[in-house]
Amino acid sequence: DPFSTIEQYGADATRWYMISNAQPWDNLRFNLDGIGEVQRKFFGTLHNTYSFFALYANIDGFAYKEAEIPYCDRPELDRWILSELHTLIRLTDASYEDYEPTRAARAIQVFVDEYLSNWYVRLSRRRFWKGAYTDDKISAYQTLCRCLEVIAQLISPIAPFYADRLFNDLNAV
Repeated sequence: DPFSTIEQYGADATRWYMISNAQPWDNLRFNLDGIGEVQRKFFGTLHNTYSFFALYANIDGFAYKEAEIPYCDRPELDRWILSELHTLIRLTDASYEDYEPTRAARAIQVFVDEYLSNWYVRLSRRRFWKGAYTDDKISAYQTLCRCLEVIAQLISPIAPFYADRLFNDLNAV
């Protein structure tokens, strides 16, 4: 029963699984375990990344009210992830424009899992843990916030409910 699947895993995880595994016009070998994997690997990783950001942003009182740290003054790691983010934006826009949502979903998954979570957050942890509220720490917050906000926008055609919640949580006043 498809409705019990949606009730169990949610519409966004079900839709993401279907879109990321095969083009909408291709046959898809449906597998419930695949939806669970998408829920854990993609949405779980994205949620954990947001939770990490929210935890330390709340501790430090970060609300994106500080002046934007100029790109050229940001650490190399921040410039790298923002460069990867802009590459993802171009690829995703082109994929959606060409009616290739599978290519877009897969690129977003790689960015979130490999670049944002496994590299950027892992290598930036100490910057968030530092006691002093320096420009380096503010840059890390601004960079991670920007990445999460853009991800929310990029996933919205495929996972609108999760994207809306993530975007609103990031922009809560």
